[in-house]
Amino acid sequence: MFDLIAKDTFEKSYPDAHATLSFAGSTPLLTRPRLVSLANALPADLVEFNPGDLPISVSPDNVPEAGMSAAETIEKIGSANSWMVLRNIERDPAYADVMNKVLDTVRDIVTGQTGEMLRSEAFVFISSPGAVTPFHFDEEHNILIQIEGRKEFSIYSQHDRDLASQEDLEAFHSGAHRNLPVTDEKLARGKAITMEPGDAIYVPPLAPHWVRVLGDEPSLSLSITWRSNASQRQCYLHQINHEMRQKGATPSFPGSNPVADQLKIWRASGKRRLGKAFGMKPA
Repeated sequence: MFDLIAKDTFEKSYPDAHATLSFAGSTPLLTRPRLVSLANALPADLVEFNPGDLPISVSPDNVPEAGMSAAETIEKIGSANSWMVLRNIERDPAYADVMNKVLDTVRDIVTGQTGEMLRSEAFVFISSPGAVTPFHFDEEHNILIQIEGRKEFSIYSQHDRDLASQEDLEAFHSGAHRNLPVTDEKLARGKAITMEPGDAIYVPPLAPHWVRVLGDEPSLSLSITWRSNASQRQCYLHQINHEMRQKGATPSFPGSNPVADQLKIWRASGKRRLGKAFGMKPA
């Protein structure tokens, strides 16, 4: 299984800054033949395909559909010019065990700083040589472990509102796609990290990033994610702010006015409870 090396690096960075980490160990569950079996067993909506030659900045509406099955893509990943994601692999008990053993390496640090790990999930990324994952962000805390191949992971500050505006965050938390538009000037602000097998990176919630596979070999990565009370509270506030903005308000950014944040939550929660009690949609 996987053991975290230099645990203090994670502790110094969590939860607000990215950290470059290393894991020792392996598992036969993350070999390609086993992943073919897993892909065949997963529901179709948990297997995502993408062309490998996507630009760094791309609208989700411009991403073409894949032309091969999950098994074909994995078997031919060296020449398929594609990347794919197997989502929520923790639904399989064997993979849930892998996920929990990774989380156990940092659980004491996480619970000490942000409380219980919530909604833990696991994903596998399988990518052809040269494949690009476009510029985007995610709402979860994430540890990404490189299993096979090499990739360049470029990460950016989650506090840079020029990369992801308050309106972008509100829209994302209210159902919009995770991809973000970006210019060459903005791309230059990131830190590019080369990942070899055994390398890992901690990615804070909402930190923009993009990824490309290096060299002539395909890439295989394991992503373990979780939410915290703080990240879920921020998500809820962005949703409330989105609703307020739709009605013409200009809400403050979550965290900038804690009193206003709490009033928003009380008001929104009260309206939802009232709506449920009387079978009405909250206004």
